[in-house]
Amino acid sequence: MITRVELKNWKSHHENSLEFGEGVNGLIGTMGSGKSSVLEAVVFGLFGTTPKHNSREVKLDDLIRRTPSEAEKAEIQVEFMVDNEDYSVKRDIERGKGTTRSELRKNGELIEAPSTRDVTKQVEKLLGLDFKSFTRAIYSEQNRLDLFLNMRPGDRKERIDQLLKLDRFETARKNIVKVENNLENDKKLGEKELKNLEDQLDKEEFEKLDKKTLEKKEELQELETEVEELDEKFEQKKEELDKLKDLEESFEKLEKRETKLNTRKESIQNRTKEIKKILKDFEDPKKELKSKKKTKVVLEELKADIEDLEREKQFKEKKLEDLEDSIEELGEEAERFERFEEIDKELEKKKKAAEKIKQKGNRLYAERKELEKSVGTLKGSEKDCPVCGQDMDKKHRKEVMRSHHKKAEKLKKKENKLRKKLEASKKSVSKLEKKRDKLLEYRSSKEKLEEKKEELKKQGEEKEELEDDLEEKRKYFSEDRLEEVKKDVRKLERAEELEELEEKLEHLDEKLSETREELEGIDFESEELENLREKVSKVKESRSVKKKELENGKELLKEQKKRLDQMENQFKKLDDIQRDIEKLDSLLDFVHDYRNGLEKTQVSLRELFVKQLNGLMDGIWKQLYPYDDYYSIRLNAEQEYRLQVLDSENNWVNAEAEVSGGERHSAALVMRLALTFTLSPKLQVIMLDEPTHNMDSSAVEELAETLRQRSSDLIEQMFIVTHDPALESSVTGNLYRLDKKNTETGLTEVREVK
Repeated sequence: MITRVELKNWKSHHENSLEFGEGVNGLIGTMGSGKSSVLEAVVFGLFGTTPKHNSREVKLDDLIRRTPSEAEKAEIQVEFMVDNEDYSVKRDIERGKGTTRSELRKNGELIEAPSTRDVTKQVEKLLGLDFKSFTRAIYSEQNRLDLFLNMRPGDRKERIDQLLKLDRFETARKNIVKVENNLENDKKLGEKELKNLEDQLDKEEFEKLDKKTLEKKEELQELETEVEELDEKFEQKKEELDKLKDLEESFEKLEKRETKLNTRKESIQNRTKEIKKILKDFEDPKKELKSKKKTKVVLEELKADIEDLEREKQFKEKKLEDLEDSIEELGEEAERFERFEEIDKELEKKKKAAEKIKQKGNRLYAERKELEKSVGTLKGSEKDCPVCGQDMDKKHRKEVMRSHHKKAEKLKKKENKLRKKLEASKKSVSKLEKKRDKLLEYRSSKEKLEEKKEELKKQGEEKEELEDDLEEKRKYFSEDRLEEVKKDVRKLERAEELEELEEKLEHLDEKLSETREELEGIDFESEELENLREKVSKVKESRSVKKKELENGKELLKEQKKRLDQMENQFKKLDDIQRDIEKLDSLLDFVHDYRNGLEKTQVSLRELFVKQLNGLMDGIWKQLYPYDDYYSIRLNAEQEYRLQVLDSENNWVNAEAEVSGGERHSAALVMRLALTFTLSPKLQVIMLDEPTHNMDSSAVEELAETLRQRSSDLIEQMFIVTHDPALESSVTGNLYRLDKKNTETGLTEVREVK
């Protein structure tokens, strides 16, 4: 049962909330007042779509309120009861984004969110209905109560089969026919392939090839034994050859070493002769080398000392020049400082003169202010003259005020002159102060002058000492003498080289002796090596021939085995095809039986449903239809699901064409109710949108009376959307009147009618 619907910015609704109860619930209002959109909201809340959105007649953005201003978001909440449990489903739509959040709650507790698809699946599971079944069995769109009556017979059968899910059997049966045809084709192809293989295969040829393959295997085994023996012999001879090669290599290495040692010895001997020739003029080269080295060290130290003294002398001379320049500059600064007292006295005079000007200016300012004050007093007073003490008339006061004013102006001019004179005096004082401060910087110049003169004297004495020391060292040093000593040292150093060379000659003689002994100890003959090489070559050649023969035999065996495997595979394939054909025969029998079973099941289920539906419709008809002209109602499956009523003469009459509008709508309503009971056992609800379309007033009154008197016995909850006031009397639950009173805003107003 649907218990509550909340709409926010849904189509023409701004914020409306509607509660519903058992029995007939009514939504009444003029055309376009927003009645049908309430039921659409229920469908959208439960399944996340509406019939028009599902058929792409409208977009989700079209469901969001556009007037009086465009809303960006709509919210739908539907509360319902299933198996005595309270549920609520809420969905949000955002403009340009679609459904952005969905949630399902059970007794207030969240059980699924935020996926629209997942929430819809849970709702379908709870109701036992999907969107299509709900819109065909429970929700009747505007003027669609007699939907099934207006369909062509073939379409009616197809639609009812879809409701019952019997169309799946039809689809399965058609698919089975395709499978059956495919299996028949596979069988024909298999039989054709089997015949081709049987024509190609020769069992006698296969046996001959198998025998030849075995013989070739034995032949190759013998060849492999011969190759292994030749490999062993080759390795043995090769080992002997490697040993002789190692001896040859050792012998050649020793010969090369002997040649190298002899060459080195000869080179050292030649160098020894050269050195002895150079040293022939020296009696004791070693002793003389020692003495010359000492002399060289002494001369080099003297040279370094002289260079240091020269640099120090240059430094002293530069320092003396700097001191002389500094003394001259300090002398000039000392002379400048002598003017300090003179400027200081002049500064004091200037300051006193400025102070006098300032005092005079202050007196003039005070006198002027007093006159200005007197003028101000005379303006606003009628007292005696402040100068002569006589009574003052207007003329007298005016003359006194003019006189005071002129004096004040003169005093002001004098003040301005004194101010300019004071500013000039201040500038003069400032210049003298700067001049005096600068001379103060030279106060210490006289003392510094004496210090610099002392330092000049000291540096001069140090320079004279340096020059004496330099002259003394130059007596014992000359560049020519140093070069001569260096030349002798270079010659005498050859004596040390000669000693090293003689030691190397002794070492070389020892190495030569060892090398010759090793050469004599090697037992090597080049003829023996050549003979062995020839034997190894023959064994290698013989082995190569046998290996080639073995490889060719293996290649041939491989081809034979390949052909043999192909034939074996073909025989195997032949067996597989035979088995596949047998399986296909068995499968075809099964598919044929399955197709017949589907058809029988579909027919049986349809008959069972029609029988159950007719039983329900008969019971509902007897409760709903109050007259005696038609006793019963049925759906005739043998005549393409025609809806028929039984007249007083026991004739079944087609309701879609042979009865009046009232009976026709009653029959359609009975069928709707029966479909709801059959397809929706959990949700005993039916929604009728404008069910009185094409009904005359008497038929509407009869329908209203029938619904009011008998609907509670037929179904738990019913919704009627109508613009016909005559149906108000059918409402036994909640009744709402919907209207658009303000045409400018276009918003739906909802008012509950008690």
